[in-house]
Formats: sequence, C-alpha cells, structure tokens
Amino acid sequence: ALLRAAEAFDRGEGGDLHSRKGFRAARLRTVLGARGREYGLRVALSFGVSAALAQALHHARWYGQHEHWYWLPATAVFLVKPDLGPLASRVLSRAAGTVLGALLFAGFAAVLPRPAGLVALVVVSGALLPVAARHFAAQTAVVTVLVLALVMAGGEPQASVARIGETLLACAVVLVVGHLPMPGQRGAAIRARLAEAGAAAQAYLDHVLGASGEGAARDREARWALRREAYRTLAEARTAIALASAELPALARHADGTDEIAATLELLVDTTTACAVHLDDTGRVDPRQLARLAGLREELARRHGPVRLHLPDLRLTG
Repeated sequence: ALLRAAEAFDRGEGGDLHSRKGFRAARLRTVLGARGREYGLRVALSFGVSAALAQALHHARWYGQHEHWYWLPATAVFLVKPDLGPLASRVLSRAAGTVLGALLFAGFAAVLPRPAGLVALVVVSGALLPVAARHFAAQTAVVTVLVLALVMAGGEPQASVARIGETLLACAVVLVVGHLPMPGQRGAAIRARLAEAGAAAQAYLDHVLGASGEGAARDREARWALRREAYRTLAEARTAIALASAELPALARHADGTDEIAATLELLVDTTTACAVHLDDTGRVDPRQLARLAGLREELARRHGPVRLHLPDLRLTG
C-alpha cells in the first residue's frame, strides 16, 4: 500500500488527496454553532466591560493627558482569543510580558538619545519579533517596547505607566469573563469538535464498508479525501481537549473523559484505514477488522453517556 501511494505521488496523481469539500459550509457551522456563539458572547462581554472601565478612568482624568483609552478594550478582546493557549496562561503571560517590556523600555529610554535612540529601538524590536513569537510573554514584551517607543516618539512619555495599568485591568476582566457560566452546556467547544470528528469517522467508515469490487478502485480518491478529513477533525478535537485540560480546575473539569473518547475514535479510524487497505488488496473487507470495529463502536457507546456527547451512531453496514 505504501509503495502504491509513493508511485501515485510520483506520477502526480495524488492531487485529490488534499481536497477539502464543504470547507466553507463547515466554517459557517463553526461560526454559527455553539463554539461561535460562546466565543462571541465572551468577546462582547470583555469588550463592553473593559470599554466602560476605560471610559470611566479617562473621564476621571486618572491618565492625565493620556488619550489612548481604547488600549484597554483592545487588549481584552485580543486576550479572549482561544488560539493563544489556556486562559490563565495567556493572561499571566500578557501581564508579565507587558510589565517586563515597560521596564525594559524605561531603562532604554533613560540612556538612549532622542529621537535617534527611539528609532533604533523600534528597528531592533521589529527584528526581534520573529524570534520572540516562540513564547507569548516574550512576544508581548517585545511588542510593548515597540509600541511604547513609537508612542514616546510621538510625544507621550507618560504612556508607559498607563499601558501597564490598562493591561493588568484587561487581564482581570478576561479572567472573570472567561470563568462566567454561559447559556447552554459548558465545554461546548470540545463537544462540537468531537461531534465533527465522529461525523467524519462515520462518513469514512460508511464509504469503506460500502465499497467493493470495481467500485473500490473507482472511489479510491474519494476515500483518501474522507480519510484525511477524519484525521484532521480528530487532530482538532485533540487540540481542543489538550487546551481545555490545561485550564484552571473550574474549566478543566469539563474535559474529563473526552480524551478517552478521542482515543477510541482514533482507533476506529485506524481500523477503518486497515479495512480500506485490505479492500484495495483483496477487493473485500477483512471479517476480523469488522469484528474490531464492532468492539470499538460498543466501547464508544459506553463512553458516550457520562460526557453527554451527541456523536453520530457508527453503523456497521456494508
């Protein structure tokens, strides 16, 4: 099977392996589904609370002549992004990076000539961004130095202290909003990812078990695409589970038991792939693999109840 795959790629016949049918529809379902609604609510709450705080502080003149009140809500909305890591980790990294960056900038600003020194600081910070991107705290520190250098070059030396205060306030707002209960079940992102993985596994399994004889060779490219989609959705589910498991206990408990379900789904997809390879070799599905699929389906059904997942029924037909 590996040799035939290598020959197919060598002849340039593997292009359909990377097809993504229904990609736009899947993205639309993500935006309008449980994950999208929960994320939108958290963004709206974080922005509203932080904007109200920023306006209150601005009108109370706690910032003096500092006019960048929008930094606080902008920071809060950015911190809500789930792709930056676990909530507590990204908040603490942002706070530590901002404080470190402000201290570094204060030290450099005290000794560097102006404006040439500030211009040089901007250039060096920009060059360090690709390296600093390896860690969110380091990236935040470099960006803070860069932004404060630009702000001071514009004639606002007091912005450094205000930036630290706004960042710490934004971190507190995001921590509170991130732990608020939202309408619907908690852990919706994990359930949605697992449901997508289960649906992709079902489609792949149905295709393999429904193929035989001449149809097996004709549908091979479609099977490749379904296999890739099954493994892609499983990888996304694993990522969501790992992210949720690294959260604070109040949020991490919603991931309990989901890792085992993902592992069982992976075994089911692996076994389906073994069936597909045997089908290509012999033109029929190995009965031993069918028995293994039946056992995995039963195991998946046993794990389904405690975590209340709406996985599709993995029917063994064909």
